[in-house]
Amino acid sequence: MSDNSDLPTGSSVPRPRKALTSEGRRRLLHGGLGTTPLLLTLVSRPVLGQVACTSPSGFVSMPTSVHGTPQTCMGRTPGYWKQDQKFPDWPSPPYYPVTTTGPGGHAATTFNSVFGTPSPYDNKTTFLDVLRTEDYTTSAGPPHDVARHCVAELLNIQKGWVPVLTKDQVKNIWRSFYTLGYFEPTAGVRWDHTQIVAYLTSTMI
Repeated sequence: MSDNSDLPTGSSVPRPRKALTSEGRRRLLHGGLGTTPLLLTLVSRPVLGQVACTSPSGFVSMPTSVHGTPQTCMGRTPGYWKQDQKFPDWPSPPYYPVTTTGPGGHAATTFNSVFGTPSPYDNKTTFLDVLRTEDYTTSAGPPHDVARHCVAELLNIQKGWVPVLTKDQVKNIWRSFYTLGYFEPTAGVRWDHTQIVAYLTSTMI
């Protein structure tokens, strides 16, 4: 499931080589893998830096029914977190974008130390490396698209910007997708990488 031939390792990451692509698509398709999916919902762009959001199971039922009370999210996208100028916004501790030395120094947070293995990455691959996989043609798609959105969501949750998910839930989304090829938000429903990314993006502005 992995293709990390063009993925940087360690804390040295090249500058992005292409413009940031739009992450405004917020569609979720409902249905099992290998079946004709049905369009569930299209989440509108946020107003005043916020967007209505719900749990994965609640998102499955939209807009045909109301599953609990929608909450307000203001998560940021992978494209936000990967920017050098946004490093001060990282919720550190416990997560650090780069390694620093000297008094108070710290190591950059690695993907496997948080999300575990099996993984498409080696133990030196950092959160920032994963966030920047979008900048490399061979690692823009799955499983890297799910990985970078899970990293961004973990940062969002730590900041208190996404109240509808916990860090353990995000880790479970990743583990399920990487080991099984899908995530089940509710019994009988399987989300592939496109649907997982669509849901996570729905919590981001």
